[in-house]
Amino acid sequence: MKRNAQKFNLWGALIFLLVAIVFSGIPFTIGEAEAASVKDVKIAAVYPLSGALSRNGNLEWYNVKAAVGWVNDNGGIKSLGGAKIVVTIQDAGSSVAGAASAMDRSLRDPEVLMAMGCWSSSLTLSASEITERLGVPFFGVSWADALHSRGFKWNFYCNPPMSAHIGLGIPHIIDIAKKAGAGIKTAILISDNNPAALDANKIYKNYFKEKHGIEVISEETWSVGSMSDATAYVQKIRSVKPDLILLGASAISEVQMFMAKKKEMNVKIPMIAQTGMMGDPSLAQFGKEVLEGFIFTTPSFTHKLMPPEFIERGLAQLRKEYSNEPWLAQESLHAWEMIPVMAAVLEKAGSRNKETIRKVASELDLHNVMATRAYPKQGISFAKTGRMAPKYQGLVICQWQNGIPKVIGPSDLATAEAYWPKHE
Repeated sequence: MKRNAQKFNLWGALIFLLVAIVFSGIPFTIGEAEAASVKDVKIAAVYPLSGALSRNGNLEWYNVKAAVGWVNDNGGIKSLGGAKIVVTIQDAGSSVAGAASAMDRSLRDPEVLMAMGCWSSSLTLSASEITERLGVPFFGVSWADALHSRGFKWNFYCNPPMSAHIGLGIPHIIDIAKKAGAGIKTAILISDNNPAALDANKIYKNYFKEKHGIEVISEETWSVGSMSDATAYVQKIRSVKPDLILLGASAISEVQMFMAKKKEMNVKIPMIAQTGMMGDPSLAQFGKEVLEGFIFTTPSFTHKLMPPEFIERGLAQLRKEYSNEPWLAQESLHAWEMIPVMAAVLEKAGSRNKETIRKVASELDLHNVMATRAYPKQGISFAKTGRMAPKYQGLVICQWQNGIPKVIGPSDLATAEAYWPKHE
C-alpha cells in the first residue's frame, strides 16, 4: 500500500507541476527541451605545435579554430539539432611516436566522433593507425601514397597523392620554361626524408629523364626536422651547377634555413617545389632577389574562387592568437578544405554513430558548394582507398613575383602571368 501511495504522490506532483507551468504563462515546447539537451560534436585534432614543424602545425590549428567558428556561426550541424563543433587539440611534437601517443590520448574520450591531423605524412601514417584500430573516421591532407595503400577504411584524404602531383603540375612548369627558351638539361633534388618527399624524388628521377630528357645529377636528403645548417646542401648545388633545383623540404623552419643560406651564398639557379609551404609569408624576409621567379605547386593556396570570408576569418584568428600574417598559404588553407567537408559529412549523416559517419563520408560527392570552395576543382569525393577521387584532384601553380606568391595557373584561378626566371 505504501508503495502504491508513493507512486500516486509522484504522479500527482508531476501533474501539478505541468499544470503550474501551463497556467503560469511560461513557454514550454518539446522543441526547446530537445534544443537544450543537444550535445556538442567533438572532433579530435593532432598537430605538431612544438618542435621543427611547429609553424606548419600552428598555422593549420588556428585556421581549424576559425573554420569551426564559421560552421558554428552558420547554424552548426542542423541535422543534429544545431549541435556545435568542438575540437580538442593534442600536440604531436615532431615525432611519429608523439603523433601516435597524442591521437591515442585524444580518442580516450568516447564522445569523439571524428579525428583530423597531422600535417606531415610521417606523423599522419602513425596517428591514423590509431584511428583505424579504434574505428574513428579520420580526415587528413597528407600526400604520401603509403597512406591510401594500406587497405584502411576509416581514413579520408582531402588532397591528391604525391604520385599525382607530378603529372598535375610539372608539365605546366616545364611548358613555361620551354616557351621562354630555357635549356634545362640537369637538375638536383634537395629534400628531407618525409614519405611524401621521397615519393616525389622517385617519380622526379624517372619522369624528368623519360619525358623531358632532364638528368637528375644529384639527390641530397636529411631527416625531417633535423636540419641545423643548410650550408652543405647549398655548397652541393654550387659544385654540380644544375640548371634546376627541385626543393622538397617539409618544415617551414628548414625552408627558411635553406633560403637564408641560398641568399648568403648568392645562388640564383631557377628553383621549383611540389609544396605550397614555399609560399609561406615568413619567407618574404629573404627579399625579392632570393625569391623572385620561384615556382611551386600546391593543392591549397589562395585563388580567385576562394571565399573572402574564409580568408578574413583565418587571418583574424591568426592575428588574434598567433602572428600578424599578411596572407593565407597552404598550411592555413588545409583547415578550410577539411572542416567544411567534415561538417557536410556530419550534416548528411544526421547521426552520432561512427559507422554511419564513415559510410556517408565514403559515399560523399560534393561539387560547387560552399564546403568545396577552397579546392582547385571545387569538389570532393573519395575513392575506395580513402584518397581524394581523381576527378577532383587538382593543383594551383604559384610564383613569387615582386615579393608576393601569386597564382599563375590554371587560368580560371590565376591572378598573374607566369614567366621563367633567368639562370645566373
